[in-house]
Amino acid sequence: MYQEIKPSKDLQDFVHSFWTHKNLSDKPEVMAIFPDSFFKIVFLIKDDQVLNHFMTGLWTEQKEFTFPPGSTSFGCRLKILAPEFLIDHEISSLLNSTKQLGLSYLGIQSSDFSDFSMLVSKWEAGLRKIKSSKAVPDHKLRLSQLLYKTNGSVSASEVSKQIHWTNRQINRYLNKYLGVSLKKYLNIQKCYEAYIHIREGKLSPEKNYFDQAHFIREVKKHTGETPGSLHEHKNDRFIQLKNIRRE
Repeated sequence: MYQEIKPSKDLQDFVHSFWTHKNLSDKPEVMAIFPDSFFKIVFLIKDDQVLNHFMTGLWTEQKEFTFPPGSTSFGCRLKILAPEFLIDHEISSLLNSTKQLGLSYLGIQSSDFSDFSMLVSKWEAGLRKIKSSKAVPDHKLRLSQLLYKTNGSVSASEVSKQIHWTNRQINRYLNKYLGVSLKKYLNIQKCYEAYIHIREGKLSPEKNYFDQAHFIREVKKHTGETPGSLHEHKNDRFIQLKNIRRE
């Protein structure tokens, strides 16, 4: 069972969404999670006890996670401005990896896990407390807003042109805080956008790819699977595909 809540207006430039997923079965649930252009704070509970609490870096490849029977996971998807202006820490060192967090981080140990809306409110309050007091410069704000508006359907040169920031400067910024170049980030976004079409059974590219071979190659590079395999198992190992929402 999956539920998602969008952030309050003052956090929208830093947070994409909060989500929760429950494993209602009596067996461990193995899920393949794909790159989606966000990094995350995640914790896992069972019987009101926190089993795991960690932060992920940006992913460029598929990762597998096992959720114990009867457990509930909670997560927060964070945007590219969050490392500098929300958590005040780069995540480039966490590329394709995770970092364990203490139970005191954002007050997780004293949370009420039975009410997701109340939990999100408390989570947001915790994020506001650690939020940097620095104002976001216009060019960085434009970069973030353009990337999430276009979802990869724009070239690196066009990004530079629209926000009046050189490609070299953008690459330096993204590599410093996320660990990837602009081109790599756009490729992750393009694949994430393609997941929606794959879920619907559209296994040929509608945009962003030169041809079918290019489409298959890029999807497989980021997920380890062909588009056909993703669609066939979308309700099994690839539950993430079922829960992706159009913006």
